[in-house]
Amino acid sequence: MKALEISHVTFSYHQKAPLPKEGADWALRDFSMQVQAGEMHALVGPNGAGKTTLMKLITGQLRGGRGDIKIYGRKPDDPAALSAIGYAPQPVSVFASLSAWENLRVFGVMANLPDDVLKERAMAVLEATGLLPYAKKRTATYSGGMLRRLNLAVALLHSPRLLLLDEPTVGVDPQSRNNIYETLSKLNAQGVAAVLCTHIMDEAQRMCSSITLLDRGEVIFSGAMKDIPDLEKFFLEKTGRSLRDDS
Repeated sequence: MKALEISHVTFSYHQKAPLPKEGADWALRDFSMQVQAGEMHALVGPNGAGKTTLMKLITGQLRGGRGDIKIYGRKPDDPAALSAIGYAPQPVSVFASLSAWENLRVFGVMANLPDDVLKERAMAVLEATGLLPYAKKRTATYSGGMLRRLNLAVALLHSPRLLLLDEPTVGVDPQSRNNIYETLSKLNAQGVAAVLCTHIMDEAQRMCSSITLLDRGEVIFSGAMKDIPDLEKFFLEKTGRSLRDDS
């Protein structure tokens, strides 16, 4: 079964009514990608390639363009599709004035989790991410690695079947990175699918069985990770060595 199916998605931030014509500024152009249930899939590309735009389209934060997106066979605006997704965005999205426990309670209420389920799940994700001893501390006191792990804990709170992870280990210490790897590996072994968006090539190669390489809004490679001996070398061959300073 397909956890995620994206077919010929085209999107521009500058569209008004009709989509831009040939040569216009496309964020995504005729983009297609599939992720099977239980698969961990790498989405890699230079800065400005369209990765975060794609994440926002999948989660319904952006609308418009053309093409088709399905999450376990359902459109992104279907509540059942959204409830299947756990999203850890690149900016850490927690409330600094609240404790980890309080943050999880806020997000659990937003996800309509019953109180008993919320308490059980909060305990489980805090333990999985190594944050249980610090659950009552304000997150303003957390290190960067702890914040990243809490960001992941929020994404896992409602037991999603598809994880969207946008640079989940950027700027973290080796111990936090290892904890995140172990947590994701355990979830994957339980059948949870994931899209890992990362600039860390060895992370993508270590964690994922398949890959889509995106550049300037278009797919330039899609296939099995095992067919790529050296991902960083392959990445530079496909996308070039010129600096990409656009965000």
